[in-house]
Amino acid sequence: MKTGYFKQIDNNLALGYVSVSLYPSKNKNVLYEFKSLAPNWKLFEMHKSNKLSDSDFEKEYLLQLNNMDAKTIFEQINFLTGDNEPILMTSGNKTSFCHRHILAKWFEEKLEVEIEEFKTGIVTRSKGYMKKITQKRLFENE
Repeated sequence: MKTGYFKQIDNNLALGYVSVSLYPSKNKNVLYEFKSLAPNWKLFEMHKSNKLSDSDFEKEYLLQLNNMDAKTIFEQINFLTGDNEPILMTSGNKTSFCHRHILAKWFEEKLEVEIEEFKTGIVTRSKGYMKKITQKRLFENE
């Protein structure tokens, strides 16, 4: 399983894109939606209008997620996409705060899995943001 954002989708690809956003994707390659993983409308709107900080959003969104069983949701998403690896998609970009990073970290902690970012690879996630992990070279002078 991976996470990503809608603008990363190449039009000629038909993969296991799953929207976890409140609003549907306009991209024809996003064949699946899993709305229960989207933040609820009130939470989304309060954050969007700056009435709720990133930190408070994260706390509230985690309350929403913790009312679900991570293993069951993970299995349902994998069943939904069949032979294609699920890529949980949102409208946020790679540098902005996004609930997909909170969601990915939730799955990682609950299920002891690693969830990469689509077209980026392994990342660290903290407080709704991600940072790409870059490998240090063994020999610096190469």
